[in-house]
Amino acid sequence: MESSAKNRMNSYRLMEFLVPAFSFGGAAIAILFEIQGIPLDFHYPAFGCVIASVILAYLAWLRPKKDIVALSTPIYSVIFFIVPSDFSIGILLLLLYSVSLTALLIRLKYRFGSNAPLPGQAEDAGPLEAYVAEVSRLLPQVSPSVAGDAGRVFIRFAHGEYEAAVRLATERSQELSKDGQEPLAAAFAIVAEQAAHTETGIPVPAEFRQFLPVQHAFLFYPENDITDLELEYSSALDNALLLLYAVARIHAVGDLKSDVSSCRKFAQKVAGTV
Repeated sequence: MESSAKNRMNSYRLMEFLVPAFSFGGAAIAILFEIQGIPLDFHYPAFGCVIASVILAYLAWLRPKKDIVALSTPIYSVIFFIVPSDFSIGILLLLLYSVSLTALLIRLKYRFGSNAPLPGQAEDAGPLEAYVAEVSRLLPQVSPSVAGDAGRVFIRFAHGEYEAAVRLATERSQELSKDGQEPLAAAFAIVAEQAAHTETGIPVPAEFRQFLPVQHAFLFYPENDITDLELEYSSALDNALLLLYAVARIHAVGDLKSDVSSCRKFAQKVAGTV
C-alpha cells in the first residue's frame, strides 16, 4: 500500500511538471528554429501547449472542487492552435499561453487543493492515507499515550475547542522536547500557539513557530520558499494538525482511535482533498 501510494503521489508531481515542460518546451523549439533561420509551421510546437492543456484539465478533474477555467483550457488550445483562423500563430502567443497555463496550475494547487484521490479510488486510497502510511514508516515507535494526546488535540481543534487544545498541546510539547521527539514537539507547539491566537483573535504575527528544515520529511505540505506570510502561517498549522492526525490514526488505541477517524472529513479539508 505504501509503495502504491507513493507512486500515485509521484504521478501527480510528474503531471504537474509536464504542464510547463510541454508548453514552454514547444515555445523553446519555436524559438530555436527561429534563431537558426529554419522555416517551421508554428502549429507543430503549439502541440506542446495543447498537450499541456489536456494535462492541466485532467489535474483539475481529479479535484473534488472543480476549477472550470482549468477544465476549459483544452478548448481554448484547440481554438488558438488547431482550428484554422485568420491570425497567425507566433512565438509570443506560445509564450503567453505557456505563462497562462503555469499560472492556472499554481492557482489550481493553492485554491482547489494540492491533492485529490484518483477517480474510481476508494476514499482511503488518496494522498491523505498515503501520508498516514508515510508517517507510520517515519515514526514507528510513538507511545499510545502521546498518540492519544495527539488525537485529543486534533479533535478539540476540529471542534473549535481552542482553549482546551492549547492546554493539552502546550503540556505535550514541553514533555516531548525534553524526550528528544522534536517533530511531534514542534507539531504540538505550533497547534498550541495558533489555537491561542485563534481563541484571542490575534492576527498573523510577524514571527511564529514553524517546523525546522530537518523536520520537513514529516510534513504533508512540502515547505517551499513561501513569501506570503499568511500562507506560511496557515501552512505551518495545516502540517502540524495533519501530523497529529496521522500519529493518532496509527498509534492511538480504543475508542479514541475511532473518534479520530470520525474527524476524517476535517483532516481531508486541511489536506485539501474535499
